[in-house]
Amino acid sequence: MRGFTLARLLPGLGLGLLLWWLGPWIPMPHAGGGPQVITVFVEDPWRTFSAIQLHQRRPGSILVMQGSPRFQEINRSQLVRYGQWPLEMKPPVLLTAGCDTVGQLIALALWLQQQPSHGQVTIVTSPAHLGRALAIGHIVLGSLGWSVIGVAAATGDNRPETPLRTVRDEVRAQIWRATRWNPIFVSRPCL
Repeated sequence: MRGFTLARLLPGLGLGLLLWWLGPWIPMPHAGGGPQVITVFVEDPWRTFSAIQLHQRRPGSILVMQGSPRFQEINRSQLVRYGQWPLEMKPPVLLTAGCDTVGQLIALALWLQQQPSHGQVTIVTSPAHLGRALAIGHIVLGSLGWSVIGVAAATGDNRPETPLRTVRDEVRAQIWRATRWNPIFVSRPCL
């Protein structure tokens, strides 16, 4: 009988690691029965306005606004002042934890775990930020069974992002997915 050697075990371990790493990018079927969540990072009022418009076009959806309490209030005040905040709108969910994109999506994941079933999350952000936000969302939210899509909002900030920033955040998201540990504390509000 031949004994197990590391050389015989490595291909299987390599394949398992590859499938684990790519798992969040494998499309998951959306049953359509779960909640539709629209999330927006509120640093820009145009993003918020785009998310509100999308929320109004999707009856029954849940609007989640993410960002510091200060930005949340500034956004709301500006949109009310210019008549862009619908008075009849159901109050959105306000998440103030997570001070960057990875932290905000982890905070959203922690909130989504309280939902009774999985559904679809739509991330509303600027066109330049959308690719990185979706990459992180697929890892963090996709690993919990949520379908993740994105909508590019008309916004004033369209500075291109570096690919290294995306890779850095994907690695951080994978670490959270594997360990549920994030080096940046996400349970306290941002300033």
